[in-house]
Amino acid sequence: MRAFEIAINNGADAVYLGLDSFNARMKAQNFDADNIGEVVARAHFYGVKVYVTINTILQNDEFSKLISLVKVAIEAGVDAFLVQDLGVAKVLKDCFENITLHASTQLGVHNLYGAKIAQKMGFSRVVLSRETKLEDIRAIRQNTSLEIEYFVQGALCVAFSGNCYLSSKEQGASGNRGLCKQLCRLPYRAQIAKDVQDGYLLSARDLCLFESVKQLADAGVCSFKIEGRLRREGYVASVVSAYRKAIDNAQNGRATKLDDNTRRLLKSAFSRGEYLERAYLDNGTPSVIEKKCNNHSGVSVGIVKSVKAFKGDLFEAVVFSKHQLKRGDGLKFFEKGKERASVGVGDAKCVGQNLYSFVTKTQIKEGWQVNLILDMASDEALLAKKRYVPIRLDIKAVEGEPLCINATYQNGDVVLCASAKSCDALEKAINAPTSEKDICESCSKTADSGFEVVSASVHTNGVFVAKSVMNATRREVLSALKEKIIAQNFPQKVRMNEDKIREYLSLADKCDEKTSTPVRVVKSDDFSAIILQKGERLLVKPSVYSAEHVKKLLELLDVDEKDVMLDLPILANGRDIARIEEMLSSINIKTLVSNNIYGLYFAEKGYNVIAGQGHNIANVFAVHKASELGASAYVPSCEYPSFESDGTLERIKISEDIPLMTFAHCPYKTLYGNDCANCTYKPSLTLSRERKKYVVRRVRIDGCRFELYAQK
Repeated sequence: MRAFEIAINNGADAVYLGLDSFNARMKAQNFDADNIGEVVARAHFYGVKVYVTINTILQNDEFSKLISLVKVAIEAGVDAFLVQDLGVAKVLKDCFENITLHASTQLGVHNLYGAKIAQKMGFSRVVLSRETKLEDIRAIRQNTSLEIEYFVQGALCVAFSGNCYLSSKEQGASGNRGLCKQLCRLPYRAQIAKDVQDGYLLSARDLCLFESVKQLADAGVCSFKIEGRLRREGYVASVVSAYRKAIDNAQNGRATKLDDNTRRLLKSAFSRGEYLERAYLDNGTPSVIEKKCNNHSGVSVGIVKSVKAFKGDLFEAVVFSKHQLKRGDGLKFFEKGKERASVGVGDAKCVGQNLYSFVTKTQIKEGWQVNLILDMASDEALLAKKRYVPIRLDIKAVEGEPLCINATYQNGDVVLCASAKSCDALEKAINAPTSEKDICESCSKTADSGFEVVSASVHTNGVFVAKSVMNATRREVLSALKEKIIAQNFPQKVRMNEDKIREYLSLADKCDEKTSTPVRVVKSDDFSAIILQKGERLLVKPSVYSAEHVKKLLELLDVDEKDVMLDLPILANGRDIARIEEMLSSINIKTLVSNNIYGLYFAEKGYNVIAGQGHNIANVFAVHKASELGASAYVPSCEYPSFESDGTLERIKISEDIPLMTFAHCPYKTLYGNDCANCTYKPSLTLSRERKKYVVRRVRIDGCRFELYAQK
């Protein structure tokens, strides 16, 4: 609740949050049915929207709880729901008329075809994958009516969102269920032949698209999303306030330059090494990994000048710092790029120009780099900020009439008024009348109401007005106006279809179909002679998406094109799709296995499309939705392969799992620092952690993609 209020006070236009089930941050201190009404009312008073995350995949027996949860949220006035699961999207759209759905980044929309399917499903907004290119954002804006939301600050998942299965497969903790163990943040060893490197080789740096805000807005982004539901309150305050200024500047035609003060504010709030200031926006395959550190490293401010023994087990350190050190600041120390220690500053004494002395139990060493990881003064200033709703008062205090206070709120074309009168008529003062100034001051006191009186007019003629009367009348008018503002910001009424709800819950209880058609997988970079069993089909996963490559593979396999299914990659930008379509026009494969929402668009182009494992289908309603979108069959989620369905679509069993991770970055650039012109690719790259070993596979379309598989 405190972080929620801090976000509002520092300028957020909307806050997204999770309830106690079905959200991708189940480890957060989430909201619940008991307080969601209070939360929404408080947000709506300030004109702030509330978006509830239902961005996990569900199983059949969970839909009753889902519907109950959504009912509570709708009654509270929640403005929209973020959704990942195809089945959840279907049930909510069919059972709740006028409900507003946003496609979660977990759904993986990252190109025009995917956006068109999202629009067809009834989403009004898409939270695009972080891997989405700027030119694809423009294409989506120009060719759909969807609102576009984009991540601009915070942690970057190294794997394509919604399709990371590492935590699930290793520890039974699914990221698609909000339980990710963040195994990507652990150290790994990379090996190619005899070349070995160690480091945090899957730990991505943090996003900071501050300087790209104007460009993103011009491309069509209308909502700028900050990652941070598990961050401290100071982080929320710092980042929201910074982006509030950036967006306001962009809207007013001013530059969104990341100046030194803002950079220090953001980096001391949270950063892993240097920020990714363009991430995946530009064409090509970037490097996004910070292999030297996996947690908050802050911003460099100086160096340790001297350390000496103090008392007992204490040390006195003197550091040179460009930042004025104060009590409560947090420091982290590095030696040759490696983290060595961190301390909280107690009493810091200035002992020279940019020199500060403090006492600590932590033994640090002369020459270590000093980074600021907590700026207490900035935090305190931002945490103390309050947001107010401006109003105008017209006060009438005349003899023979009750005290009357009219309060007016205006926001653009919206004007709301409320009035309140005292119980009794006012009388002429016997001695000293209540002055206009006193009436104005007493009636303008707003305490913790959230209002701010920006102007007040008083009409009086020498009456006496008791303070208790003014206080009571003021409280009454402010309460009435607050209710009107909250009601004005209540979203369009959502109507529940109780008959459809009963029908769907009954369907979930009656499913029993489990039979599957077997499919053999072959990768073009790793195959031996294939002997298909009776009734078995063949799915080809090319390492290069070109007609020449696929035809050569099929010749080696000695199979006919029309008897083969082609795997569509999880991740494909607009340029990749153009290459794929060029390839398909030159071969005779007509059955495609889709692993991302964009693949379902090929059904509209006349292809036989199978909804593959990448769609995370784990319930009967997702099967029905896939059918509505043109799929002829489906592959169940690799995390929940045995759920019961009803035979609406043929179920297919794949002979191996999809990748544990799919990367839009280049691991070779991480290891060797090369660019694409000096490619260092070799096909034998492995990553290992403890006793776990993984192989990295490259897939080439217009650019490169990389996949992580458990080594067999």
